[in-house]
Formats: sequence, structure tokens, C-alpha cells
Amino acid sequence: MKLFTVMAGIALIAAACDQKPSSSATDAPKAVPDVQAENLKGTVQQIEIDTYLVDSATGKMGKLESKSIEAFDDNGYTVSYSNFTVKDSATMLYKYEHDANGFMKGMVGTKNNKPFSSMKIDIDSLGKYTLVTSFDSTGKTDVFYDEITSNEFGQVLGAKGHHPDSTLKMSFVNKYDSIYYTGGESKDSVGKLTYSSTIQLNDKKDPAQMDETSVTKDSTTNTNTTYAYDTWDDKGNWTQQTTSEKGKPKKIIKRLITYKQ
Repeated sequence: MKLFTVMAGIALIAAACDQKPSSSATDAPKAVPDVQAENLKGTVQQIEIDTYLVDSATGKMGKLESKSIEAFDDNGYTVSYSNFTVKDSATMLYKYEHDANGFMKGMVGTKNNKPFSSMKIDIDSLGKYTLVTSFDSTGKTDVFYDEITSNEFGQVLGAKGHHPDSTLKMSFVNKYDSIYYTGGESKDSVGKLTYSSTIQLNDKKDPAQMDETSVTKDSTTNTNTTYAYDTWDDKGNWTQQTTSEKGKPKKIIKRLITYKQ
């Protein structure tokens, strides 16, 4: 779905750029549909996700934290993603544009219906991402990514981000198990680690555990999150997930999945 997955909590943009390598010049590479990269079964049209906090006193589902909707086109590529957070009453909406082979070539983001950010993505004839330019709410370049590397599936393994004056801002790497994201890390302009994550998958290729490290100027925070799956639908997709930290439930995530008829 989202370009540069490891950047999700850092730059608010993410992506898993998936492709099978082409065996001939006439066999154009195509991006792996987002529904597959997100480990979804069936012809999914959209997913509605409600995230609830767990009441620390009772251990039961408490207040709603956020609501999100991800919509897919007929080929299984994400065309939009919206997220509403109760705390700040803000709705983020991202709309994605793909080329004929499914590769993402642009994104436009709004916050409460006002311009927030956008991206322009350059792709070569082999389906490789060569340059990603990010723009702020006024349309000015705020960062661009180059030296983009990919694995055998065409998924982005890493890139370098630069300020508009071409000075280095940061770099990042991503890790995968086949097409499934398993973590990554980012570093600042001098090569100091700022964030890292490692995700362990269960036998169904859904996350089972995530270890995160966030580094600021003054502190380092380590977080261990485990995932339990409570219910599934008749397609085999989970519909309720419970996340825990230090053995205590923290959030309950409910998914309503709509399938194409």
C-alpha cells in the first residue's frame, strides 16, 4: 500500500512496492496487489478498522481511539486510506495513483480537507523506483529520496532522504519475509539510529510480535508488542486483534471487511 513502510511513523507516508521480476522485455513487470502484501484473502473492496483502548482497570474494551478505512480498486491496489483520531479530531486522507502495471506513481494527502502533503514518484521501464519527491502543504519540496534499492520482488529495501538543498537528511532500510514486511530502521544525517523495528510473523504470516526502539536526543525507548487474534471471517481474514505490552492488553482492533460481489 504505502511507499517506504519504515517511514510510517516518521514521515506519515509508507509503501510496499511489490513486483515479480520480468523474464523478458515483452513481459512487463507488475506490482503485487496490496491485498496480497497485506495478507488478505478474497476479493477485498475495503477494510474499516476501529481501534479501541483497553480499560486498565477492567481489562475490557474501552474508548475508541481511531477509525480508518482502506479502499482497493478492482485489481487489489490501494486507492485511498483515511484515518480519524479521536484525540485531536483530525482526519487524514491519502489518495494513491497507480500506473498501468500497478506501481504507485503519486499520492495526495489532506488533513481535515486541507492540503497536507503529496508525493511524485518516478519509475523506470523495469518497474524500479528511481526518485520520490515529497511536497509540503504549500507544494514546496520538503524532501526527496534517491539511491532506492529493491529485493527480488521489487520491494523497497532502502533509500536516502535529502533536504531540498541536496544535503542528507536521513536514510532507511526495510526487511521482508517474501512479500511480508518484517521491520526496518532509520538513521539521521550522521548515521545515528533514530528508529528500528523487528516483526515476527505467525504461521499465517500475520504479525505475532514487534520489538521497537525509538531514539531521541535525550532518551531511548524500547517497546515490545504482542498480537493475539480473536476472530476470523469465512475467508480466513482476522476480524479482531488484541495488542499487548508487558503482558497487559493495550488495544483491541476490529476489522469490517467488505468483499466485491
